[in-house]
Amino acid sequence: MLIDEPVSAETTPAGHPSQITGARGCFHVRRVLEEWQEPGEARFYRLQVTTPDGPAIAEVVGPAAGGAGPWTLRRIWP
Repeated sequence: MLIDEPVSAETTPAGHPSQITGARGCFHVRRVLEEWQEPGEARFYRLQVTTPDGPAIAEVVGPAAGGAGPWTLRRIWP
């Protein structure tokens, strides 16, 4: 499901998201499945998350490494 909505993210010391909170609720990140970034661009994460309805996979876009900025929940799959 394509969502593209802003979320806030709590991160680990390494900068990986550990919890995502937005209009759809609070998702606990169980693990980072993939992480990629083009030079100078936003960082993409594919995450295994726990939702109120059970486990899911989420795709999240975060700020470039070392930067501050918005987070976006792009997609979620049950």
